[in-house]
Amino acid sequence: MSGGRGPGAVPAASLAAALIATTFAQALATFSVFLLPVLAPIMAREIGAEPHWLGWQVALVYLVASSVSLYSAGVLRRFGSARCTQLALAASGLACLAVPLLGLPGAVLGSLLIGFGYGLTNPAATEVLARLSPPHRRNMVFAVKQTGVPLGGALAGALLPSLAQGFGWRPVMLALAALLLAAALGFGGFRRPWAFEQAARPAARGGGGFAALRQPGLGGLAVISGCYSGFQLALGAYTVAMLVEEFGWSPVAAGLVASITQALGTVGRVFWGWVADRGRGGMAVLALIGVLTLCGALPLPLAAAWPGTAVVGLFLLLGATAAAWNGVAMAEAARLAAPGRAGEATGAVLAVAFAGVVVGPSLIGALVSAVGSYALSFGLLALLPAAGMVVAWRLAGRERPRGG
Repeated sequence: MSGGRGPGAVPAASLAAALIATTFAQALATFSVFLLPVLAPIMAREIGAEPHWLGWQVALVYLVASSVSLYSAGVLRRFGSARCTQLALAASGLACLAVPLLGLPGAVLGSLLIGFGYGLTNPAATEVLARLSPPHRRNMVFAVKQTGVPLGGALAGALLPSLAQGFGWRPVMLALAALLLAAALGFGGFRRPWAFEQAARPAARGGGGFAALRQPGLGGLAVISGCYSGFQLALGAYTVAMLVEEFGWSPVAAGLVASITQALGTVGRVFWGWVADRGRGGMAVLALIGVLTLCGALPLPLAAAWPGTAVVGLFLLLGATAAAWNGVAMAEAARLAAPGRAGEATGAVLAVAFAGVVVGPSLIGALVSAVGSYALSFGLLALLPAAGMVVAWRLAGRERPRGG
């Protein structure tokens, strides 16, 4: 088990510092991912782009992130987690410089750089946290770290439009570049404290990539992550459109429900991490999350005729489940990884998860074109979390006779 402490147990202060630092880096990386989508209505035409091209930009970011995550083992092995985090944040900072300086070509280059940074952040953090986290707290540690994702997205949505309108989008992006580059320099202070994980990592066999998924349980976890992430991102992308166009809600009310749903994802990640640590069964918790996601997704085709409070309750359930599985999944990747290979395992699992991010919203778009209904499309897309749930139950069942 790679997540336990070795002979030289580290003090709690070391874990706390690493957790704060990696959560901060995750929030900054996610903030960068939302940068262009949030500012697109303000800046797109000014740089020679159309707002509806945004889907291609998001897909490009996640495709690059998937590739980088998959082959992150070699970079981690060479540079260590602290320097890799520096590289990730510096890449995002350079992306913020490229767009105002180069226009549309800069947006393309910036998307590549943001994808690179986002794909490297999680494996680098996992290498450190997997070694510092005691087994009985591993799920909670990774759940807290994963709250950086919704936190970064929420801050981007709340701050960027008003700042761009008040100061102009170019000065805002230049200020963000300075912040990200300063943060990259600041992480240099962790190079010596985190040197233990680089020295302890054995040489990888098989050249990284999907080879890490040969470890028992990791292939199944990758499938679960791909299925759950596909549904999660589709839900985040189309909630407002569904509530406005089919349920007859106002854009303000629909936006509020979407915001609350994402906020519950933050709370849910910590809650499910606590449950997994208490029950010592991450796979069983992932299966339960799948069951509850289905309870929220399958009634959606009928929910347009429901009272507003019932619809809100449905989305609260989806926020606490479909948007809250990530922390437990990352903790399971660290637990199942071969000793010293937690970052490589996480990268391979995330490569599949990021592929789900690209596929899920695309499937909803195709389904809406075919059946003419967002709600019915989500009912059909529930096959994704259903498949992930089945895999999680089977893996949990295999572990139970061995004591989990």
